[in-house]
Amino acid sequence: MTTRGKRRQYRRGRWDWIWGNRMAWTALLLVIAALLSAVRFVTLSQGGAVTFLSLLPLWLVTFFYGPRHGLAAGFVYGFVRLAVIGVTGEWVNYAPGAIILEYPIACGVFALGGLLCDRRVGVGEDGVPRDAFGLRAGYLVGLLLMGACYVTSALLFYPPDAEGILANLVSCIVYDMSYLLIEGLLTELLLCVPAVVEAVHYLREIATTPMEDPTLESF
Repeated sequence: MTTRGKRRQYRRGRWDWIWGNRMAWTALLLVIAALLSAVRFVTLSQGGAVTFLSLLPLWLVTFFYGPRHGLAAGFVYGFVRLAVIGVTGEWVNYAPGAIILEYPIACGVFALGGLLCDRRVGVGEDGVPRDAFGLRAGYLVGLLLMGACYVTSALLFYPPDAEGILANLVSCIVYDMSYLLIEGLLTELLLCVPAVVEAVHYLREIATTPMEDPTLESF
C-alpha cells in the first residue's frame, strides 16, 4: 500500500501502477507520436510531410490532462519531433526563429484546443465523462493553430513563394495546410467511429483515475 496525497493507493497487479500515472501516460503517448511521425507517406521539398495519426497521441495528452499539461508536453515534444526529422533526413530550416516557431511553439499551441474540452458533460451510466465534441473540435482547433505557426514561419523565414504579400500568404497557407489537413481529415474520420471514441474515453478514465482500495466497494 502506498500513499499519494490524501488518497491511499492499493496495487493488486504488475500493471496497476499505470492507473492515474500522468507522467507514464504522457511519456507513452509522446513516444507513440514520435514513432508515427517517422512514418511518412509523402514528404514535401521544403519541409512538411503527410503522416498518419502522428498528432493524435499528442492531442490525447491534452485531452487526458488539460491544456496546461498539454502545452508543456507539446513544447518538449517539439524538440523530440525535430530530432526525429533530423534522423529521417527531412529538410529543415535551421534559422533559430524558424526552429522555435515550427517545433516547440507549434506543438505547444496545439494543446490550446483543449480549452474546448469539458470533462463534466456527457457522463454515462458507468460514470465515465464523455466529451465527443471536445475530442473532435479541440483536435481541429489545435491543428489550425499549429498550421498558423507554420504559415507565420514561412512568411518570416522562407523566401517568398509568390510575388506580392497576399499572393505569398495564400501560397504559404496552401503549402503548409495541405499536409496538415490531410492528416486532420483522416484523424477526424477515425474519431467519428463510436468504438474509437469509447476507447479514448476509457483510456482517459484509466489515465486520470488512481487505483483505489477495491475492498471499499463492499461497504
